[in-house]
Amino acid sequence: MSLPAQDALIRIGGPRWEAALHRNGQVDRMRLLSDEGWIDVDFRKGPFAGFTWVGEWNGEKHVIGVTLDAQKTDEAVLAGSSGALEFSLRYHSIDGQLAVSAAVTNTGRLPLQPQSLGLMTGIDSYMEKFPDWNDKFFPTLLRCERTHFWGYCKRPEGALIALACPQPIASWSLQYNVGYMEGELEWGGHRVETFTIDFLHAGPLPERHPQTQFQLLPGKTKEWTLRLIPLQRLDGLLPALAPVCAAPMLEIARTTLAKGESTRMIIHSDESVTARIQMPDGQRMTVRPEAAGGNKYELLIQAGEARGHIRIDVENSSGKQSEAIVSVRPDWLWFMDKARAAALVYPPRATSHCESWYGLYTLYLSQQYFPDRELLERTEQIMESIYPLMFDMESHEPLLVKHRIQNVSSMVGILVDRYEATGDEAVLQRASDLADWLIRHAQHPDGSYRAGKTHYTSVIYPAKSLMELILAEQALAADDPLWRERLVRHTASVRRAMDELAAADGDIDTEGELTYEDGMISCSALQLGLFALMQPENERAVYREAALKLVDGHECLANLLIPDGRQRGATRRFWESQYDVAIQPNMLNSPHAWTSWRTYSTWYAYLLTGKLYYLEQTMNALGNCVQMVDMNLGALRWVFVPDPYVRARQISKQMMVSDRSRAQEGHHHTLKYPSQEFVIGEQYIGMISDWHETNLQDNDVHEHFKCLAEVALGKAYAAYDEHGSLRTWNCRAEEKDGVLHVYPTEPKVERVHLNVGEKQVAVHFETGDVAANLQEMVWVHADGRMMRDLYMI
Repeated sequence: MSLPAQDALIRIGGPRWEAALHRNGQVDRMRLLSDEGWIDVDFRKGPFAGFTWVGEWNGEKHVIGVTLDAQKTDEAVLAGSSGALEFSLRYHSIDGQLAVSAAVTNTGRLPLQPQSLGLMTGIDSYMEKFPDWNDKFFPTLLRCERTHFWGYCKRPEGALIALACPQPIASWSLQYNVGYMEGELEWGGHRVETFTIDFLHAGPLPERHPQTQFQLLPGKTKEWTLRLIPLQRLDGLLPALAPVCAAPMLEIARTTLAKGESTRMIIHSDESVTARIQMPDGQRMTVRPEAAGGNKYELLIQAGEARGHIRIDVENSSGKQSEAIVSVRPDWLWFMDKARAAALVYPPRATSHCESWYGLYTLYLSQQYFPDRELLERTEQIMESIYPLMFDMESHEPLLVKHRIQNVSSMVGILVDRYEATGDEAVLQRASDLADWLIRHAQHPDGSYRAGKTHYTSVIYPAKSLMELILAEQALAADDPLWRERLVRHTASVRRAMDELAAADGDIDTEGELTYEDGMISCSALQLGLFALMQPENERAVYREAALKLVDGHECLANLLIPDGRQRGATRRFWESQYDVAIQPNMLNSPHAWTSWRTYSTWYAYLLTGKLYYLEQTMNALGNCVQMVDMNLGALRWVFVPDPYVRARQISKQMMVSDRSRAQEGHHHTLKYPSQEFVIGEQYIGMISDWHETNLQDNDVHEHFKCLAEVALGKAYAAYDEHGSLRTWNCRAEEKDGVLHVYPTEPKVERVHLNVGEKQVAVHFETGDVAANLQEMVWVHADGRMMRDLYMI
């Protein structure tokens, strides 16, 4: 079926694509044919329409108009000019698929050294409302290599468009929307309009980017060809792009290793390849990867004793280069210890936002692994000093911004961890009272938790916090009817919320600007997944399937292919810097603290299904998130920013609190205060709450360490994959005489999750050996217990 005709549109197409173009070359409609059928691709209208030549030079922004120059059945050529620059834009077929070629010639006598020059694609990434956002393509990954460019856009329902250019491209940028105005000042929004491929761009740029694409000399022409290839499965992307880019494409299953561990890189390449490896200790080597058949090569990457990053540069015989980074970490407890120390350097403060006191999670959770009376007393002093400024000591209702119910639920979660650290039942009573206030004031008749009329079940997972309370209450409920009553009441509330969330099928709201929001989706998935794990097997299906649908749809916002241990599994969040560390404008925070919400969701998905696909995602994401603790210096950082070039400003004057008897409220727009401009590009951003005392929320970084404690501390995993190979995390395993022997490699491992089918096993804990004949997926505890689930109530 062809695109419907419209007057004055240019209609062209090839065997696997169709497009209707306006006379200025911008796309009105487009369809791409994948192996599973046609995919409609929406394009923006107005100022973000494309494909459009755009640039900035001589201090001015330029939009270059083009008009039709030549047309054939499967080709349209458009041309235009701006001063001494001549531009062309060509839509055509290569191997039956759509290609967009762009060329620029400098006819003048002076070099052009623009701030930027490239194509705004116009691909519609504006995720505004349900269910329309399911058909929008989010720019999940855009990656410049020294010699080429690749990436993909993905939409929640699963389809994706692979992007590839065999010529070097300097940079890229996302066009973030404006969320709201404060007078004449803009606050960044929660949506992406579209994205731009910057063929030329001023420096500084990340080292991996081409460093020569900053100018166009007099009399010279440069041309780039961008290929758009529709796919239905992510695992087919790298093999598909290798011949298009004429470059090696690097596939790594595991991007974070412990000392002594190894991972195998698959290199998709039509030519032979050489790999140059630099180890964290500075050692360098050049190796020839082994041919594995089918235009594939394999390279074993072995972690040594030095922590840090292994950099691998792979080059084919034509000189095309691709880079990968594999992280080598210390043990998980090292990160927890450093995060605990940092939680006192960047202390929790009484504010209207729970993110400002999130460090309490780390402080209390660490006590379970590093008992320290003095540090616990300091933590207790902090808690007792800030709690009365935020909650009524009698009723325990919130004193500030009562609609932010996530403040209440987050305090419930912190108090549960405080109870676990201290054994003080009065602390759990306080948590129970807060939960009761939340249920009375925020639970809607339909079961959802709401802030006024807005659906808030999926804003910092209030139901998960209540589930954490429920799991603590059940131990007391067996002997105390009062605790039993609380347990029943809280469980019933959570069930109503989860029933509503499952039935909503993604039609939910979030805090701030509505969009297909990273945290809204991952918090929904994790809460449904945890609740499913708390049910008997025969009552799980509806919650499990709802959770899996959400976590799979969320893949369009997760970095699942990038060969970089600093970013693998990180979610694509982009509006937090203005609130957390007073930096504007918007930029990707990937990982941000809320990436760990997805980590919970994929972990629960693994425990529900046994599919290693989810466990691999979990451990890769956890491995990059904990690197917010610098592995060399031990200092805590806030986020990693993958945008290659952002001209940003940050508040530079220390913001002090004048009245310490009151909690701090409100946000601080960067441009209302003294600030400093600098360029941010593919780098970590530091914490600021050691020198800013007001309501800034960089303490949200501690979500990573809360997640670390739940997912990895004291735990190990062993499983057979679909090929029958044994995969392990936090342990090593081997078969001898028909018995699978498992040896934990992390300190203080007390339970091992085994997904090995029917097997005789022996787990060698620090405290002794445990042997068993397994029939199913199970947790083996150091005390000899075998449990199918951790969370059953």
